[in-house]
Order: sequence, then structure tokens, then C-alpha cells
Amino acid sequence: MVLVGFSTPRRWNPLSWLIRLGTGSPASHAWLLVEDPLFQLRLVLEAHSTGFRLVTLARFARDNRIVALVQPAHPIDRGLPNAGAWLGEEFDAIGLLGMAWVVFRRLIHLAPRRNPFRSARALFCSESVVRTLRAAGYPGAESLGDEDETPADVFDFLRSTGSEVIKAGALNLLPRRTQRRGAAIPAPPTGSPRRAA
Repeated sequence: MVLVGFSTPRRWNPLSWLIRLGTGSPASHAWLLVEDPLFQLRLVLEAHSTGFRLVTLARFARDNRIVALVQPAHPIDRGLPNAGAWLGEEFDAIGLLGMAWVVFRRLIHLAPRRNPFRSARALFCSESVVRTLRAAGYPGAESLGDEDETPADVFDFLRSTGSEVIKAGALNLLPRRTQRRGAAIPAPPTGSPRRAA
């Protein structure tokens, strides 16, 4: 099962502050949470200033305050091979600057425009999530602009498609070997179809 996570840095960060101010969201970052059966760890796939990377959830949570996790209404596991192919790609700092232009236009009530600084290979956070949703064939994801959406836009899109929001407090960050069985990620609500892990 793959979840979509939303967070903000634990330490004050001017970029995070501007994103949250501009979008009215408590989160400034979007990423993917993968339960890896080989390593038996929860891993975070994220666009980081060092590039697109894979880190343990426990390591990620030391520097980031998790705001929410979203269990997509439709499985997105099929998009993971595409996301894995981006490992090591550069962080799209120029694209993020273009995204700031898009958010600024929204703030002053001008018609949204496309990101003027698009890159085929470098990634920023919400872009990587949108590309994964599209690669997975997630219904409606084709309407999202991969370099034109903020973390708040991705969160709103997922909620509008019936995805379940899991409160961050429900996430157990203990190492997997010390957890009680079944404590890794809350189960889907009763009546929801079970998804293959």
C-alpha cells in the first residue's frame, strides 16, 4: 500500500513558511509513504533539496512534522516503478520558483497560469506525487498540472476523490521490529475494500 503524506519542517524554514502562507495550508511538503516488504520498513519517497530520495519514515520524522497521511481512494502502487526511476534526480529549484509565481497569481486573484519554469527531469515535491498519481492511472489525475500544483492542491484533489485522511497522531513511528502486530499503518475503515499491500 502506498500513502501520500503531507508535512512541514520541524525547524523554521522561510520557504516552508511562504508556501504555507501562500496556500493557507498547514503543510508545505508532499511525499509518498511506502511499506517495503523486503526491508520491512516504512520508506518515504520525496523530492528533497539533495534530490529525489528514499529515506526511512523514522529518519524523515526527525526533521519533519507530519500533518496528515492520505490513503488514496484508488491504489497508486502501479506508479511506484516510475517514481523509483526518478531516484537521484535533481531538486527542481527553478520549477519551485515558477510555482511561487503560480501561487502569487492566485493570491492576487488573477487567472492561474502554468509554471513558466518547467523541467522534464528535475522534481519538486508535489510534482513527484502528481506524476506518480498519473503513472498509476489514478482517476482524474490527468487534469492536474504536474508542475502547477501545490501540496495543498494535491491534498484537496485526493480528498475530493474520496480518499481517506489519516491523522498524523495515528502513525506509530517506532521501529517495525518493536511494534505490536498491525500497528504500522491504520487499517482502512470498515466497509472499504481492502487493498493489496
